[in-house]
Amino acid sequence: MFLFERVRLELLLGIPYGWIYRMLFRRLGTGASVSPFVQCVGLDRVTLGNHSRISRNTRLLALKAYRSQLFYPEINIGDNVSIGFGCTLSCVNSIEIEDDVTIGDNVYIADSHHDYRDIQRSILEQPLLLGRICIGRGAWIGYGAFIAGNVSLGEHSVVGANSVVTSAVPAFTVVAGAPAIPVKRYSHELGKWLKID
Repeated sequence: MFLFERVRLELLLGIPYGWIYRMLFRRLGTGASVSPFVQCVGLDRVTLGNHSRISRNTRLLALKAYRSQLFYPEINIGDNVSIGFGCTLSCVNSIEIEDDVTIGDNVYIADSHHDYRDIQRSILEQPLLLGRICIGRGAWIGYGAFIAGNVSLGEHSVVGANSVVTSAVPAFTVVAGAPAIPVKRYSHELGKWLKID
């Protein structure tokens, strides 16, 4: 019963929030849907493509400053992208998500990480190190995956549930584990996915 009420409330709030989001986002595409139950920072640095969806409890953070650092973040989300429940997209530089990408629930994506080399200062006192995230067309990111730093995922790549990705993933490749390693690759000649030994 509670779930039904929550969904109904979300649908009702979606009408006024849709107008508000149109003013706050840099660009909000035709048929795009953003839950009213998201946490947002810096929406003027975010574009969301046509028929893309951001589900509730997601944090969409385009951070323009951290301590003395100033940033010019860009989050560009293509058409027909689905971002699941409870995800985090944290950007200080660039997150590019191409068309037809599916991102499962509770996925964490960040284009930066804290420096830790100065042992005389706490981690929070040290600067953020900038990277760039690019997620290729048709990629699928499974539940609970962690993607951070300077990472590109090739087109139609697949990231297994709860995987930790900190380096590039080739196109048409399945990775899994912590750290994520390739486990399958699509053979265009045979027309099927093959295990990697």
